[in-house]
Amino acid sequence: MKTVVEAFYGYYDEFPYDILEVKFIFTLGGSYDVFISYHANDDKKNTSLDGRELFKYEHQVYELFKTKIDTEEKFNVAIYKIKKDGTYSSLYEWESEKANENLIDYANVFHHWANDRMMSMIFEFEKDNGLVPTQYDNDGDLEYLSSWDRGIFTFHINDKNELEYKIVLTKDGVERVLEMPLKDYFIKGILEHYHSTNTELSNIWKPWNTMVLKSPHNDIPSDKKDEFVSYILE
Repeated sequence: MKTVVEAFYGYYDEFPYDILEVKFIFTLGGSYDVFISYHANDDKKNTSLDGRELFKYEHQVYELFKTKIDTEEKFNVAIYKIKKDGTYSSLYEWESEKANENLIDYANVFHHWANDRMMSMIFEFEKDNGLVPTQYDNDGDLEYLSSWDRGIFTFHINDKNELEYKIVLTKDGVERVLEMPLKDYFIKGILEHYHSTNTELSNIWKPWNTMVLKSPHNDIPSDKKDEFVSYILE
């Protein structure tokens, strides 16, 4: 797994860590989540993974999981601890109870990831298509302004197990629908969240096929999830 470690090491080089921990949690259904944390001066911090540059390296770990699942070497937790000098250790474990706990924790905060990724994709798409207003600052440098104040993102999984979605943005009280393609990794993330909450977590999660995310154009307050996130069965 040296290639995988090198990819994560290079991608997160900007973080001031002593140890970077990359943890994969797999389910028997074949889905997985990746948890990133870094330790610096005895302080542990979590960060998010955008899935674009690193997806193909994640897939290598997934392929290893599949080849081992029916053997005595099976695992559903893979942990890579990478030091700042590039050296690393790897650990593969079978932790059914722990994996389920992590799956629940991730599902409960999935809306943060979805909101963050949508904001990033919208800015990238509108910037590339000249839809973001700009101005020059006092130093003569180009500055990008906000093109929306809040948004409503609706994700619906249809009978064909396909994702349908609608993006409505509001600026100064005026609504508009943004016709933007979603990244493959994001579609995969929504579908995996749908399947895990409706199968492995069905005993604690109400059935749903539509997720409505009201974005305040910044992070969703942890204590106000119900105001911004709705799961509906249609």
